[in-house]
Amino acid sequence: MEKYTDDQIREIILLEYYKRSKGKSKNPEMHIYNFPQLKEINNKVIFQSIKYLIDENLVRGGIDEDGNHSFPWITRLTPEGIKLVEEK
Repeated sequence: MEKYTDDQIREIILLEYYKRSKGKSKNPEMHIYNFPQLKEINNKVIFQSIKYLIDENLVRGGIDEDGNHSFPWITRLTPEGIKLVEEK
């Protein structure tokens, strides 16, 4: 299992949503937790990365609560998120 830093996890998420916005994703309907690179990562770590991206205004999305479960979702990258991906 490959180890990723928080920044690398965030970059994987941003890059996938960037590809989706350009119609170039190989996984356009796949949920974040099932991204191939993140499949082995603890869902709590992924959740925190998504929350960070939302809080930093890099993506549009939210977190739905259903009892004791939280479900993050992303609809798109913000202009700041797009700029960050394009600069890398």
